[in-house]
Amino acid sequence: MARYIIKRLLYMIPMLFCVILMVFLIMSFTPGDPASNTLPLTTPQNVKDAFNESVGFTGSLATRFWTYLKGLFTGNVISYTTRENIFTELGIRFPLTLRLGTIAFCISALAGVALGILGAVKQYSFVDTVVTTFAVLFASVPSFFVAVCLVLYFSVYKGWFPTFGIEGVRSYVLPVATLVLSSIPILSRMTRSAMLDAMNQDYIRTARAKGCSERRVIWKHALKNASLPIITLLLTGFAGILGGSVIVESIFTIPGIGTYMLSAINAKNVPVVMTCALLLAFIFMVAMVLMDFFFALIDPKLRARYQ
Repeated sequence: MARYIIKRLLYMIPMLFCVILMVFLIMSFTPGDPASNTLPLTTPQNVKDAFNESVGFTGSLATRFWTYLKGLFTGNVISYTTRENIFTELGIRFPLTLRLGTIAFCISALAGVALGILGAVKQYSFVDTVVTTFAVLFASVPSFFVAVCLVLYFSVYKGWFPTFGIEGVRSYVLPVATLVLSSIPILSRMTRSAMLDAMNQDYIRTARAKGCSERRVIWKHALKNASLPIITLLLTGFAGILGGSVIVESIFTIPGIGTYMLSAINAKNVPVVMTCALLLAFIFMVAMVLMDFFFALIDPKLRARYQ
């Protein structure tokens, strides 16, 4: 198992390289330059050229990419706009995004899995109908629309919560609610489907025939065998919540990695975009490795294969 985990971690190196290369090429071939996207429109062309040269944007693609890689390995990647070390700025912004995403993930995981199990156990009942309706409704509504509605009602109309920024516990309520309402529908529907599939298997009928209580059948037999797709969705969902923070942080003006990356895209701040994409890709890949690890712990067949 340890050998397999090490192999997966080593596979991450070329995959992360491909991610930053792809982001670099996309950002390089988009129209504009850092000076045109950052400086005022009335700035003379010679000043713009000097700005682009000062940030290292005038060299060839290979030179710029190599410069970024050297800065990445030495921990000295400089932002075009602030002229500060990007890792220092990420150290300030990323904890906000991580805190927001972790709170939203914990609430989504508990509520989504619980509602999915409840819907499967009470299949075709009134409770199942309510859970399914809720899931379909919020799954079909974009997260930015949910955020705008929450701001208009709870902040503008009621005045209960602040409309922007992160200052105190109350400022987390609406951003977290937006992420939770966007994540619970998928979790609940997938959990319900996995539980229904497990509860229709022969070993469930055998357990009931042996006289096992319904609680034992659900929690020990059905949920354990339905946990593989649920774990997959939970781990990928956590990475998805962090990646989806761009929209939420932009609406609520939260100075996290989402607004940092979005402002960098608008300013064509290529090193910042590449570093943020590298960080998010790394988190997603680590989630995939953890997913395989938990699979091996739960499924004896997979554990035997990895040994």
